[in-house]
Amino acid sequence: MTVPRHADAARVVAAQVFDRLADPEATAADTRIPGTTPVAPREPLWSDLALSSGFPGVSLAFTGRGRPGPEDAARAHAYLARAMRAMAATAHAPAGIYTGPGAVALAVLVAHRATGGYRSALDRLDDHQRRLVRRALPEVRDTPTTTNGEFEVVRGMSGVGRYLLARRERCDEELGLVLTYLTRMAHGEITHRGLRVPHWWTWAAPKLGQEAEMPDGHLNLGLSHGVAGPLALLSLAWRQGAVVDGQREAIERLVGLLRRWAYEGEDTGGPVWPPHVTLDDWAAGPGGPAAPRWRPSWCYGAPGISRSIQLAGQALDRADWLRLAHRSLLPLLATDPDTWNIDNAHLCHGWSGLMHLLAVLNESIGDKRLSDLVDDMAARTLAEFRPGYRFGFRASLTQIAQGADVPAFLEGSTGTALALDAYAKGRTTTEWDMAMLLA
Repeated sequence: MTVPRHADAARVVAAQVFDRLADPEATAADTRIPGTTPVAPREPLWSDLALSSGFPGVSLAFTGRGRPGPEDAARAHAYLARAMRAMAATAHAPAGIYTGPGAVALAVLVAHRATGGYRSALDRLDDHQRRLVRRALPEVRDTPTTTNGEFEVVRGMSGVGRYLLARRERCDEELGLVLTYLTRMAHGEITHRGLRVPHWWTWAAPKLGQEAEMPDGHLNLGLSHGVAGPLALLSLAWRQGAVVDGQREAIERLVGLLRRWAYEGEDTGGPVWPPHVTLDDWAAGPGGPAAPRWRPSWCYGAPGISRSIQLAGQALDRADWLRLAHRSLLPLLATDPDTWNIDNAHLCHGWSGLMHLLAVLNESIGDKRLSDLVDDMAARTLAEFRPGYRFGFRASLTQIAQGADVPAFLEGSTGTALALDAYAKGRTTTEWDMAMLLA
């Protein structure tokens, strides 16, 4: 096995970040925008019960790296105890695995796998997730969904289904319900504004503030909020023998949808995906005159979508899909990373996320050029580290030049350090990236 070029530096930086996250009270208190600024972020930087930014997410720093020693086990327990207390103190609307009890369930599952403990807590959380599915499983309607939060990874049933798949011995029936729902969503179409569009069409805009731009809704293609998430779950479930009627065809239809909207021209070097499709786009059809705007990331485009297609190819033994996943990484080799519009180190759409995703994809591809690119992504991640920052890395925020001190999993130091730790060890198999549906 080739030794990662920056393994020593990555190991040192990751260890420093983990030490800075040792105290949950101090970590929560110090999550902030440094200095004084009149601009407030749209969403809170810290939320007690968030996998992305709160106690459950930061606990992964101490359990997601394998079997923890006594010190790390104690640190993880301190975070999980606070998460459990916060969960007991408030009522929660049905949600996915990134907020509320679902976030605690995922974090406790990772802790259980790392330590063998937390059995009774995990049993209770299993019961919560089973009841969530029974109570909140969406219907497959003949109109656009109100929000893609019904089916996506972050807020919806694709994320919940990943937890159920991991706990299949206790949640198999509910897993079947989720797989059946996603399979039915993949079959057939609906009529919207006189056009036949997929069931995945949603009224909601991709981001707050974009509603006026998309009065007819959109089709989201990304792994975090779009159709690549259901594809990843259905493929992972197939590989583990969790299969419902129509699942193979659902996987085929989802890959076909992504293939249809992959733009490939002389200006790209390989297929690239837009983040979403508007109704005007759908009416015009794919293959427009110019390449869509793209930024490589987990959440949208390659390599996130690439991993979903690779999982599908592995599940159904489709060599053509595996080649498509590989070819979708070629634009990254044909362009300068300085042009990728990336301004942070975090997992969601930063350098460390690209580093980890490319390593995971390349495990079965074996392209030396991708191995070199992983090393480059590691160097760019490490270049973002500043010893003077509270958590070593800062999250970028629109309109706030100095960024924010955020220990978050998806968009902060926890996830960045976990990715660096995996890189330093040459590991592409981790527990924490289950939350991203990479495995």
